Amino acid sequence: MQIQEILSGLDLSEKKKLYDLLKKDMGFIPELDKIKKDLNKDQRVLCPHCLSAEIFGHGLYKGRKRYKCKQCKKTFNDFTGTAISGIKKVEKFQEYLELTIESITIRKAAKKIGVNMKTIFDWRHKLLSSIATMNGSSFSGIVECDDKQLNINEKGKRNLNRDAYKRPSDRATKRGVSNDKVSIMVASDRKGNPVMRVAKMGRIDTESIEKTIGDLISDKNVLCSDSHPSIISWASNRELEHHTFVASKQHVKNKCYHVQHVNSMDNLYERWIKPFYGVATKYLPQYLNWFVFLERVKNSKNPILDLARAVMSNTSAIKSFREIENVYLELNVPHYLKT
Repeated sequence: MQIQEILSGLDLSEKKKLYDLLKKDMGFIPELDKIKKDLNKDQRVLCPHCLSAEIFGHGLYKGRKRYKCKQCKKTFNDFTGTAISGIKKVEKFQEYLELTIESITIRKAAKKIGVNMKTIFDWRHKLLSSIATMNGSSFSGIVECDDKQLNINEKGKRNLNRDAYKRPSDRATKRGVSNDKVSIMVASDRKGNPVMRVAKMGRIDTESIEKTIGDLISDKNVLCSDSHPSIISWASNRELEHHTFVASKQHVKNKCYHVQHVNSMDNLYERWIKPFYGVATKYLPQYLNWFVFLERVKNSKNPILDLARAVMSNTSAIKSFREIENVYLELNVPHYLKT
């Protein structure tokens, strides 16, 4: 009763401060310094510049242990190369981890944490670059796959080669499958190991299928898909056991072969992405990483801690973040050369 009386005497801002202190004290807001130290106990520290293990201690930097590489002669600390490298508001960044799990929009996150929207935007894509490695791991058993097409979105681009659309209905695109859209490969095994990767601009082909899921499937897997000719050709080239379906005629074959898991993933993704009001194709791979990560940790006891560990484990996140523009250009230029 005494605690309730104390709480009733606090105003809203004081209650929020108390709530944040309790979350930190109970471990709901992970401390990245401690997580990195724990990770260093379980794995070897490598140079983020050349990946050499030949390193030695080189003092301290802002309270963080500093190292020097014998191979490339460069110095680094525990945060170098990770998503938090160079970030000054570390405590605010740690709070944003929880909002990432909750899929909060940039505007709401900026207001809740009290930082600029541009800062949140950068933090988001540095975080999503950290979890890119979780969007894809080897499949086991029966694998379902499908392709999904989305409209090309140039949201935020300043130098358009066309007039800006005043409303979505102004965009003249072909219905159904066409070369005027961006294709995504969606795949999953029966153990809940999902993958969603951007394949190419336009219709998928055998090369784009191999690029996106080829490294995850072996001849021990059984493939299920619709009757897309490119998927059939690719599976034949790989000599995979392959079961195809025509959705209007058949949904399940032999009571075990179907594509219901990837169809469910498509529906979940559509509902999840809707509050963001359109995602630029340039950043689409990042959002796919985000969605797949959330699917992987949805049964986790502490998904925020899982995200923090992923952030501190990936020392190439900043490099991936800086390559977003180049990856988009590589994806987009071949499309424009054909049209």
